[in-house]
Amino acid sequence: MSFPSLLNKLPNGAEAALSLIDEFDQCFLVGFANLDRPHQETLGTLVRIFAGTPLEQPLVDTCAAIQRHEFVERHFTVLAAVRAAILGSLFDTLKQQLRSALKRPEIPDAAPSSYAESTPNQVPAPHQIWLESIRHWLMEIALVGYARLEASTLLPFMATLEQIQAEPLLIRQAALLTGFFNELMSQVPVADSNTIPTYRWTDLWTKATIGTLHSTANHTPKQVSGTLELLGLDLRHHANLVSFTAYGVLTNDERMQQVKITLSAYKVNAIVDDEIWLLFPNATSLLNAFVEDRALHLSDIALLPTGDLLWQGDSKVGVKYNLMQKAAQLFAPDVSNVPDPCLIQPIDRHPIQIAEPVFLTDYQISRDNGTLSLSWGDAGVLPIATEHILSSKLVFEAIADSTQLFGLLRFDAGRWAVQPLAVTVKGKTIFTGQEAAKILKKPPSNSTVSILQERASRLLRKS
Repeated sequence: MSFPSLLNKLPNGAEAALSLIDEFDQCFLVGFANLDRPHQETLGTLVRIFAGTPLEQPLVDTCAAIQRHEFVERHFTVLAAVRAAILGSLFDTLKQQLRSALKRPEIPDAAPSSYAESTPNQVPAPHQIWLESIRHWLMEIALVGYARLEASTLLPFMATLEQIQAEPLLIRQAALLTGFFNELMSQVPVADSNTIPTYRWTDLWTKATIGTLHSTANHTPKQVSGTLELLGLDLRHHANLVSFTAYGVLTNDERMQQVKITLSAYKVNAIVDDEIWLLFPNATSLLNAFVEDRALHLSDIALLPTGDLLWQGDSKVGVKYNLMQKAAQLFAPDVSNVPDPCLIQPIDRHPIQIAEPVFLTDYQISRDNGTLSLSWGDAGVLPIATEHILSSKLVFEAIADSTQLFGLLRFDAGRWAVQPLAVTVKGKTIFTGQEAAKILKKPPSNSTVSILQERASRLLRKS
């Protein structure tokens, strides 16, 4: 049986877990101060599921307190931990299904030993106050419920948000909370609760809550050297932050492994389209090499146990390689020499984090109501996750005309889909970020970024 058909049916327990999450999220929709009997029954189901686990007693205490209308922050951190635990278990189940369908080796269950060796940073007193403020604000949102949110519930958090945005150690929390805050503000008051992205908002709520429970950790990186061949860029952004992840393969005498480089920058809503790349001047050599199909020779670069390279801009350009040929050799279904995979920290395990590289060919493109799918006839169908595509070159028409595709297998909205990073159209490779190096080499004379930088410089000189 081919891998697309193996992914058309969810593994045992996955549908039940998704259904339970949906029922749980309804509590956040109506607000924990307004729960009725079906919502209380959902909480009772959670208690039974977590019986015999370390979360059993905290969850029993939390549900009892909620029934008494006794609301304190620690109860909502328990709810966040419970939801994250369910989705973490679902992540493991789906990852196992995916790698089995592709005939790739299973990933060891144990977290890398270097996680255990990492040392937590001491949390400064101001950080503790800000983290408490975040938890209090998130509790208020959960109590009121998305359907009843008003701007008056959200706006008091702006002062805290501005403070954490200026703190490098809290960059992950700041990025998440900035997007969450702006998204909530753009939709309140809610006219129709059916338009609320309940699952997404509760994902953000859960991640933000858990992010206040642990201090940042110094995962000791190891220094590695080798040849890096980039195979794809994944670009993501909201109005105030942009981030891209470069996926590639690092080869040295020890091993061949999947690695990724993630760079992020704050932005304003006026910076759009290809001008986004101007926010990453330190990535010029990285993006140049990718566009020119050239490997990079890295010397003593820091590598985290997750497979994340800490890019500092230092590298030497190497020999040329063919992106799609390399992707076919290493990531086609059933190949035996797949590089060691990137790993996900336990705290980040969530189905949305699955990003399994895959090379696909010999498919037909099927269209249905403006959506695209790859079809292998009786061997199965795989939808295209076009909502993930932000490239000006990798557009709907290019994918529809493609004969080869390299991308990431994703799980979202209860189904598997593939996010294209590169496609072959009439013998030519089109990929995400194709304009990045060009705009960095020769920036527009009057770009939005340069204008804003000049204005900021004037303000600083005046001050």
